[in-house]
Amino acid sequence: MKKIKFLRAGLVIGGITTVLLLDSKTISAQEVDYSSNGLVEFTPNNNPTDPVNPNNPDPNKPVKPTDPITKLPTKKGTSGPLSIDFASSLDFGKQEITSKEMTYYANPQTYGDSKDKTANYIQVTDNRGSATGWKLAVKQNTQFQTTDNAKKELTGAKLTINNTVADSIAKTKINTPKTETVITLIPTEASLIMTASKGQGMGTWVGRFGALQTLKENDQENVKNIDVQLTVPGATEKSSARYQTTLNWSLSDTPEGK
Repeated sequence: MKKIKFLRAGLVIGGITTVLLLDSKTISAQEVDYSSNGLVEFTPNNNPTDPVNPNNPDPNKPVKPTDPITKLPTKKGTSGPLSIDFASSLDFGKQEITSKEMTYYANPQTYGDSKDKTANYIQVTDNRGSATGWKLAVKQNTQFQTTDNAKKELTGAKLTINNTVADSIAKTKINTPKTETVITLIPTEASLIMTASKGQGMGTWVGRFGALQTLKENDQENVKNIDVQLTVPGATEKSSARYQTTLNWSLSDTPEGK
């Protein structure tokens, strides 16, 4: 009986030894390579771009500006890929007739039912994908004239836009278009307002006309854009009527220096 027990014990030990020998063998691994691709292609965007808030020019947060003259939402901008998305109409309000030379300031840009008020502005978008630059100019088509058939001119009146600031959600020191600090419009003549050289002005950009300020007028405090001005000589004949002009904004893909 003792011999049988010893034999069984030997078999168990032998089995354990065999397992250990199998685990100690080294198995060499193989490595193979295979390549695949990732691809995206961009094309020029011909769709109109919605206006953005000039203080936060984020295309993901569009706004709905109001035309101060018609009191209606503004019309859509031009089609892309190089487009003028929006330009403020400039309202200098109702003023008393006087023989003094006066400078009037533009009312701020408003937005539908919102209480937001911002500086007046122009917005352009370059979705061409070429980074070749562009130029933006403005032309006052006529002198301010009465809106009736008489078309009486506001002789000598000067419209000035000061301290235009170029801004974009993608703004850097390198890609920012150049702006003109002072623009005094001469009727029928175009004035350059913003210039994007090669490598500048891609995406959506606003040209923000100066800043708002609260002014006291006729014992009332009103928010005005002090950098958009209409100066009227005291000697100019003024009828009790509404005077109006049109501004033509022109965006050109002509590279700088050509």
